[in-house]
Amino acid sequence: MSGTNRSAAVATFDLEELVVHYQKQLREEAFLYLQRRGIAQETVERYRIGFEPGKIGFYVNSNKLGDYFENRVIIPIADAEGAAVDLIGRSIDHREPKYKSLLGVDDIMFNEQILEETEDVILASGVFDVLSLAQARLPAVCVPVWMTFKDSHAEKLREKRVFICLGNDELGRSESVRILTMLQPIAKQALIVQMPESIRDVNDFFVRVQHPLDTFMKLLNETMEETMMLPIAPDVKNITIYTEEYMKRHRGQSSGIPTGIAELDETLFGGLRSGLYLIAGGASSGKTMLMKQIADHIASEQTPVVYVSWDMTAFELWARSIARIIGTEPQKVLSGKIPPEEVSDANKQYTQISKMLWTIECSIDTPMDRVMASIERIGAMAGKTPVVFIDHLNRIPVTGLQQTPKSASEHQTMLAYVLKQWSRERGGPVLAAIPSDIGEEALPQGVEASADVIMLLKPQPVGEPNQGRGVALHLLKHRNGSLKTIQLRFHDQKAVFVVAANP
Repeated sequence: MSGTNRSAAVATFDLEELVVHYQKQLREEAFLYLQRRGIAQETVERYRIGFEPGKIGFYVNSNKLGDYFENRVIIPIADAEGAAVDLIGRSIDHREPKYKSLLGVDDIMFNEQILEETEDVILASGVFDVLSLAQARLPAVCVPVWMTFKDSHAEKLREKRVFICLGNDELGRSESVRILTMLQPIAKQALIVQMPESIRDVNDFFVRVQHPLDTFMKLLNETMEETMMLPIAPDVKNITIYTEEYMKRHRGQSSGIPTGIAELDETLFGGLRSGLYLIAGGASSGKTMLMKQIADHIASEQTPVVYVSWDMTAFELWARSIARIIGTEPQKVLSGKIPPEEVSDANKQYTQISKMLWTIECSIDTPMDRVMASIERIGAMAGKTPVVFIDHLNRIPVTGLQQTPKSASEHQTMLAYVLKQWSRERGGPVLAAIPSDIGEEALPQGVEASADVIMLLKPQPVGEPNQGRGVALHLLKHRNGSLKTIQLRFHDQKAVFVVAANP
């Protein structure tokens, strides 16, 4: 359901009415799912959990929100007074995203009513973690959508002892550190609780561990004792975590996000990971074409992508994707010289890409902080940190930065640092184009220091016309790997980069 249709439905039906509607639809498959997650009937009733069944065969789209929450358990998000302000749907099958919010309200915490009653609180990963803890009579809250914790949430935890207990993986641990940094100046005390090895999260803990309440309380007490004895844990505490992450990579369970260019993915150990990737090159070297090709590939694999452009319009970017699908020059699409039926057929293919692709068209007046706020909301809607493309770095205005840069190089350095910090905190890759023919025009030292990977697109001598234009993709910096030159060919008539057959 589109945002417009969804808004119209919400305007027609009161949220409280929707909550009652979904409660009435609870049925066996929902109860079985909740039972597997260890959620008792009493908790289902207390938190007014509902369900939207899957549809079989033909049906008239006359129910409250159509198929937006199809085959999902519905959990209301309530404000401090207990009134529903949003709904979260969790799929009970394998469809993505696992979690969907109706309105994307991002300033309310799930179960935040409990904050009036307690000085100690557990900050958990998600709603099912909070439900498990609530059943054990332990005060807990979470942000409704993973990785959207911000200053307004931190303020709600002011002067409280907060046990940060997030997912037991790389993303969860990095998010824990980010939140700890935010809470330390304002909370009475903030502590990170480490889950036992092989336990995914709090809900998994309470489902799988024997005597979970006693064991969990022991875990909290041990965390407090260790923090009192040594505020900063020695590295020995992290050996198990590091080894666990290594074994995931060894088994191929933790790989990067593929770019669709096989030789580049191999060099990057499977693809893109958290970090700042810079694509440099002179004017008309193909930076935007390459970034759009990679962005489309990632979105086609159902990973959310945000493409932010201070350069081309959204229409110009769309035209490049359509040209690649048709196999023609972008100029023919831009000039309207392609038969409409061919464009229509290409759009059908592009629809599968565009479902996970958001294009933000910026002007010289669009500040960076507004763009980052939009990216946060998109991540919340998608239920996953998006891969962010910035096109291009030099055109981002200085407004919205914490201080005004004194020069162009300082401006670039500040932007690179902001993007790098965002990628580390959110655990998502950022790819940014930067017009620079490195070698003749070196990047500022601060930019190079912030970047994890720096790539340079460099035209090569023209070969056989039918083989496309030669382009070398030089990896000039690779923080955790080797440097390499990948020989590409760009086919103007097909609007696509391919790895050269005979480099």
